[in-house]
Amino acid sequence: MMSHSYPTLILVHNALRWAVLLSGIVLVVGSFVGKGRGFPYKPAGAGLTAAYTSLLSLQFVVGLFLSCVSPLVRTFWSNPAAGMKSHDLRFFAIEHTILMIAALALAHIGSARARRASTDEKAFSTSLTWAGASMALIIAGIPWWRPLLG
Repeated sequence: MMSHSYPTLILVHNALRWAVLLSGIVLVVGSFVGKGRGFPYKPAGAGLTAAYTSLLSLQFVVGLFLSCVSPLVRTFWSNPAAGMKSHDLRFFAIEHTILMIAALALAHIGSARARRASTDEKAFSTSLTWAGASMALIIAGIPWWRPLLG
């Protein structure tokens, strides 16, 4: 039986995906430009980093709630051995979850390291590296074969 909150959570999770992707792209491009042009990291670079990590954290929390009511995840955990043979079940219960936890960890590590960087150039470079790695995991973990809107 599908939870009544599932359609709402999937809609919110899908919408937040675009906000996370956009903020990540803006952060990566902004860090590249900021480093190359010698801009000060604060306030713009730090703000972009905070926006990305905040949106990604919110997305993670919504995703946690979603995984608790998802019929795909529930089906997987009702019989994990059989679930491992199904691409969709395995993807959402295991692969997507692991990739997104790793992406969130990289984003937060990068944010902390950028804040403590000794120069603006190092802060932008750190942000670029860690946010870029985080974005790569997010892009790998998005179910591109599913509806991208709604």
